[in-house]
Amino acid sequence: MPAAAVQTGRPGPTLRTPSRLPAWPLLALMYGFPFFWVTGTSLFAPITLGAIMGTFLLLRGQARTAPGVLCWFAFLAWVAVCAVSVTGFMQLVGFGQRAADLLAVGIAFVYYVNARESISLAHVLRGFTVIWATVVVLGLLATQFPDFRLITPLSHVIPGSLLGNELVRELVLPRLAEVQDPWGAEEPFVRPAAPFPYTNSWGMAYALLTPVMVFVWTRLRSWPGRILLAVALVASMYPAAQTSNRGMLIALALFAVLIAGRFVLAGSLRTGITVIGLLVITTIGAAAGGVFTAIAERQEVSHTTSGRGAIYEATFEKVLQSPIVGWATPGMDPTIGIALGTQGYAWTLLYSYGFIGILLFYIFLGRVITASWHLRTPESHMFQSLVVTVALTIWFYGLGVTQCLILLMAVAVLSRGVTEGDVADG
Repeated sequence: MPAAAVQTGRPGPTLRTPSRLPAWPLLALMYGFPFFWVTGTSLFAPITLGAIMGTFLLLRGQARTAPGVLCWFAFLAWVAVCAVSVTGFMQLVGFGQRAADLLAVGIAFVYYVNARESISLAHVLRGFTVIWATVVVLGLLATQFPDFRLITPLSHVIPGSLLGNELVRELVLPRLAEVQDPWGAEEPFVRPAAPFPYTNSWGMAYALLTPVMVFVWTRLRSWPGRILLAVALVASMYPAAQTSNRGMLIALALFAVLIAGRFVLAGSLRTGITVIGLLVITTIGAAAGGVFTAIAERQEVSHTTSGRGAIYEATFEKVLQSPIVGWATPGMDPTIGIALGTQGYAWTLLYSYGFIGILLFYIFLGRVITASWHLRTPESHMFQSLVVTVALTIWFYGLGVTQCLILLMAVAVLSRGVTEGDVADG
């Protein structure tokens, strides 16, 4: 009989094992991505499923923490503080939507860390594959049916006043492509956008997930699966080229260089050289396919570089007027005709939540990278490179809720790897 039982006359205390978290809410958030686009519910799905995951976490109790969790929720706490800058009802709606999306992806992060018994890395990779495949298929359709606009079921029931909001309209009546016809262009530019409102969002999702798909290809054991994914990767280059998106190409090249460097630093010189070789071959193929020529032709008539410079300058000047708590949401500048704080997620953070907001966001990213640096698995190298790619490219690329989910799930894999001591060589 245990000594404690002899001395007290009653059984010693026992530790209650936390219940198993169901996998379906997080998997639905990723696997249901094409369904949400078709039904027009992509505006509400992350918040709804995030609330469900949060409820399961509260009911379960004894939530595990992991590197980055406290930093993310410190960032969210500051976002809540910045609500003091809200000046009207419509701004409150926009602020609330962004804050709720950030909270939802943060809950997904914590959920994955705590659902190790029910959700594996393979589940996350399959979810990423569904999102990437949706992006590619709709991108291909956009090149063939650029004027098509989907009438979703939600568009029939949503109030007309909400349809007046551009973002809401683009989500419940989504178009396949942005068709731009700038003065001086010989013909309109057809740039794939679906399943997102804008082409830049398509480019960011493609840039973050395509290297992940190459990693998925290396894990597949069936040759039919490998052949199918290889064909899909090759086919995806066509809509990617049609975007004539410089930022996407920069992000892809940066991602590849970071992965190669990370493998070299870990002692896998052959893998690093292979990645660089693939990057060179892809660059040559892009040049031969006229991708760089198309980008140059678009720049001749769009002048987006000089336009962005003026927007960044105006944004920074406005930030200096409220450097601590920002302006809560991006705001329209009537002299430019563009909402300040929309030309890159870093500028959104800076404009909406001030210098403290963007600092906390980068502290979060830095905490995850430093904590996971000792990991030695291929997936850790890949996801570390993804996080750094985001940190560097958000100065000219925005992050919607889907892109934030991709980032937070990459962080979740790294953080859970740290808590599980996953340092074995891959």
